[in-house]
Amino acid sequence: MPVPDPLQPDLPQPEVPLPLRRVLPAARWEAVTHGQSGAQVWSSRRHVLKVAARQGLARPLHAELLRLRWLAGRLPVPEVVGYEVTPDTEYLAVTRLPGVPLHHPDALVHPLRVTELLARALRELHALPVRDCPFNASLAVTLRQAHEQVRAGLVDESDFDDERRDWTAVQVMNELLRTRPAHEDIVVTHGDPCLPNLLINGEYLSGFIDVGRLGLADRHADLALAHRDLTHTIGPDMAEHFLDVYGRGLVDARKLRYYALLDELF
Repeated sequence: MPVPDPLQPDLPQPEVPLPLRRVLPAARWEAVTHGQSGAQVWSSRRHVLKVAARQGLARPLHAELLRLRWLAGRLPVPEVVGYEVTPDTEYLAVTRLPGVPLHHPDALVHPLRVTELLARALRELHALPVRDCPFNASLAVTLRQAHEQVRAGLVDESDFDDERRDWTAVQVMNELLRTRPAHEDIVVTHGDPCLPNLLINGEYLSGFIDVGRLGLADRHADLALAHRDLTHTIGPDMAEHFLDVYGRGLVDARKLRYYALLDELF
């Protein structure tokens, strides 16, 4: 167990299960407050610890564990240090990658660099061989998950984008079914490629994090979220430049709108 710092006696620390304490060095943990993964995230100088409540039979951190192991050697991602699960809680410990998230003020001093790094990173990810990826995030899977979210009342309708401010989750679901694309341009997708989930170290991308939603899906599942985040964080001109750098000929504006709509239910 990390030794309390006498200079900061009231600093909260995570409860680390004994098996993880055996593989993690004693450390002062700091809470990471950005991100919307649903997990508590703690960072030390060398490691990151995620703690999440189990969701029935679902184990979201176990899903991330499997994807991190698959990505190892393919793309820069954290190395898995340990994973533990109790009847109520999951724990995932990984190495801490160098650098800062793309939305960090130090990174946003160079908005063009951030925009172009994000585009090229997604091109690299989307170029991975589809046949090697065992994780399915296609519409057959995600629309079923979205429907389950709606039925269970788990959708936060107050968090919808401005153009859907007065919509209900049921309306979003019905629109998704009505306008479902006839064809999916399947690639390996990150699932949530917003600026906090990619790291920059100097002039270079240092890694992908929060990969629990990675899987085979239409490339627009990533492009829509990245484009939206750039629009809000840097501005619409850079968001459009992102599409140019990625490859404008690969972009379908209707699918950008569709996958932004799908994300409302998650």
